[in-house]
Amino acid sequence: MTDVDVFVDPGCPWAWITSRWIRDIAPQRDLAVSWRSYCMEIRDDYGVAPTVPEQYHQKALEGHAVSHRMLRIFEAARARGGEEAVDRLYAEWGLRYFASPRPDLDGLPSLCVAAAGLDDGLSEAAGDDRWDIPIRQAMAVAYEYAGAKTQTPSIVVGTDPPFGFKGPVMAPAPTGAAALQLWDAIQVLGGQPGFFEITRPRANDPRVHLPD
Repeated sequence: MTDVDVFVDPGCPWAWITSRWIRDIAPQRDLAVSWRSYCMEIRDDYGVAPTVPEQYHQKALEGHAVSHRMLRIFEAARARGGEEAVDRLYAEWGLRYFASPRPDLDGLPSLCVAAAGLDDGLSEAAGDDRWDIPIRQAMAVAYEYAGAKTQTPSIVVGTDPPFGFKGPVMAPAPTGAAALQLWDAIQVLGGQPGFFEITRPRANDPRVHLPD
């Protein structure tokens, strides 16, 4: 098995798309996937990135805040129930946060805890800033491998030696054989110590497809 850490902010649709892609291919490539915390609210110093248009500032701030609260619950769940508990929480979150219409944000973290079948007491972690310690520790790893102030998603692959990168950013993500081909191509690129970057304009919005 190869350990793969995927750094996600729960409110990021790009990270959600990537997470579902890598979750689908994991069994076919013997990947042990962990969802690691990446907090946009912390990264942006409790503001918003300068690239966010003014008319979207308030919506971005609200999304950052509820995602931060959910990440604290992720870390509390990880401490009590391991990676499987975080996987369940993230899955329940994504099904609701990216749904239309979206549930009330204030109650969403508690709703996800209940839907995941976890202890209701985990919801109290949302307001406990002690859980920011493991969040910041995870972000430091993302910065080490994907660059300072990197974005979400970022991935670290636990090969020998390990390597990491920002992305992949996709809309939509490939499926079937193409999904595996993309992962295999990333392994080839990641194994090249002199390779640093490849990018192109984003032609599509982050279209999130949820199961019926």
